[in-house]
Amino acid sequence: MNRLLCMLAASAAIAAHATAAPSDEAGFTEFGATALRAELGAEVPLKVKGPLSLQIDDLQVNLDRVYAFCRNNAKDCDGAMGAFSKKVAAFLKERNTPVDTKAVLLAIRGSAYLKNAQAALGSEAPALEIRPLTEGLVSVAMLDTPSTARPLNVKDAARLSLSDDQLFALAAKNLQASLEPLSSKAKPVGSGQIGTLKGGYYESGRVALVSDWAGLAAAQGGTLLIAVPSPDVILYISESSATAIDALAALAKSAAAKSQTPLSPAVFKWSAEGWLKQ
Repeated sequence: MNRLLCMLAASAAIAAHATAAPSDEAGFTEFGATALRAELGAEVPLKVKGPLSLQIDDLQVNLDRVYAFCRNNAKDCDGAMGAFSKKVAAFLKERNTPVDTKAVLLAIRGSAYLKNAQAALGSEAPALEIRPLTEGLVSVAMLDTPSTARPLNVKDAARLSLSDDQLFALAAKNLQASLEPLSSKAKPVGSGQIGTLKGGYYESGRVALVSDWAGLAAAQGGTLLIAVPSPDVILYISESSATAIDALAALAKSAAAKSQTPLSPAVFKWSAEGWLKQ
């Protein structure tokens, strides 16, 4: 009986030790590094870059979010770190597999969002494949697969043997092929009306295909203004009065606030040369 009690006590002590992640940043960083080394294997180069920051090959991995979770949920920390390690491993595996050219698509995102995303990858990470579109928005070449959707970078372009121009041309071509033609989906609107285009995750990518909007602009007497409150919604009008712009901006602001992935509440006017923020 005493032996059984000792075994139970030892098991409880081991379990308690397993969930007791360090509460200080330096200790937790080593804790995270150990977990990731176990998941990735010794052949993957990993080093501590700083407090709550690891360098894996050319990828910077930040532990701040899982650290914050563990401080508030100590008993669930091992599970959270295990799940985090598996996600990092899956990302690295996907990143190193050949890029399917059919999975390259064009998207638009906020310029500040992509700037922060690049910074989060670390100073040694390859540059993301982005291009300025208009004030506050950029075009980005994305890799979209059943398991992930991520911005492509210059290393990906090199693996595809494509220049930047060729990569963006491919992304635009694939996007057009994946969407219903704008000419059949977007109907002209009259005074006081706001048109809506709804679709999937890449619906807003249409905005990067500037020339595609010429027909709708012509059908509306040469005037076309849009807002892109979220990746799956585009709003548009046919007049440029202050009242019409304010109404469009208000609707865009409301739609962005309701979206889990808001894009921009700004209003942009179309021209053959591009979009101009109003």
